[in-house]
Parts: sequence; C-alpha cells; structure tokens
Amino acid sequence: MINLDTNTAVAFIAEGSPVRYELRAFVKKQQMVIAQTAFNEFINIVQYSAGSLEQTRANRFLQRVIIVQDNPSAAARTLRPTRSLDVNDIIILGTGDEMGIVTMTADAKAVRAASSQGVNFNVYLHLPYSLTGR
Repeated sequence: MINLDTNTAVAFIAEGSPVRYELRAFVKKQQMVIAQTAFNEFINIVQYSAGSLEQTRANRFLQRVIIVQDNPSAAARTLRPTRSLDVNDIIILGTGDEMGIVTMTADAKAVRAASSQGVNFNVYLHLPYSLTGR
C-alpha cells in the first residue's frame, strides 16, 4: 500500500501533469490509500478549482483509492505545528507512518520540518503540480 497526500492526489488528476506518469510508475499495482483529512482537502480543491476534464479524472481516480481513517502515529503526535508543518500535514504523514507505508508527497518543507523535530517519515518526494482548471 501507498499513502497519498493531498498534493499527490492533485498531481494525479491535473490536466497536462508531467508528474502523473512518474507517480503511476512508482505506484505500479500497489493499493493507494488516502487519509480522511487528505481526502477532504482534495475534494475541496477539486470542487473549487478543477475544470471538467480534471473533475472527470478525479472521479476515476477516487474509484481506485481507499479512504482510511486518520490515525497518526505516536511519533507524529509529538510534532508541533509550524509555518512549514501544519496540523493536516502531521495527520496525513502520521497516518502513513502508523500504517508502516510510504507516503507520496510534494511537500518537502513539511517533511524537513518534521525531521528537524526528530521525526523522519518514509516518503516518496515528487515535484508539485497544480490543477489547470481544464
């Protein structure tokens, strides 16, 4: 299994995303999961920023992802939010940590901020890509 954060889910559905192919190659046939917090953020972004092509792709994407309950690890719960690491980052990264799986993210700042507090998450970092509105 692989945990997806919000910006990874966006990169999977963004029109013209060159990152999508890299993400697909990494995931291969592994089951993708998304924490409830990441799912909620993703749905909000899609609702307000996605164009029709991206909304269609989001619907197909969500059929292949399992939504899991937020359940951050004990290590994640020790983290203090900062400008670079917000509560949702802690929940999403921590849920993947609790599950013992890799979290795909483009949020290198959050990963570094957690590391500076002594918590190192198992992540696959990729370049960010935003929705185009198409």
